[in-house]
Amino acid sequence: MRDGFRNAGLLGLAALLLGSPALGQTADPPEDSKGSPQFSCFEATRAGQGAVSETLAAQLCQGARSDAPAQCFRRVQAGGFLSDPQALQLCQYATPSDDPASCFLKARTSSFLDEAQLVQLCRPPIAEMLKLCPYGP
Repeated sequence: MRDGFRNAGLLGLAALLLGSPALGQTADPPEDSKGSPQFSCFEATRAGQGAVSETLAAQLCQGARSDAPAQCFRRVQAGGFLSDPQALQLCQYATPSDDPASCFLKARTSSFLDEAQLVQLCRPPIAEMLKLCPYGP
């Protein structure tokens, strides 16, 4: 039994050194990531006007299911109402059905709440639920 484990270890080491795929792995290249919603969101964030860092775009689009976070971010940034961290907090995890940018822009014109309170009011519901998870998404 022990020889079987040793042989498997030697085989894996040889595969690693020779550049072959390890046992149980395929040699297929990874899928083209352009079809993923996170990457589409990332590209949409970076394609808009104004410089958005890749780090910020990646944070914004983490877990995205569409480019809705990018659209939200661009809409609130166009008015210059929010700092990048506030816009990130408002728009991360946005979906087309909850549209936090519209909520923020409407509430901003019809209430006396400050921007931080409006961000909390209009954030997507998933963002509030994730605060309850001690280890994050």
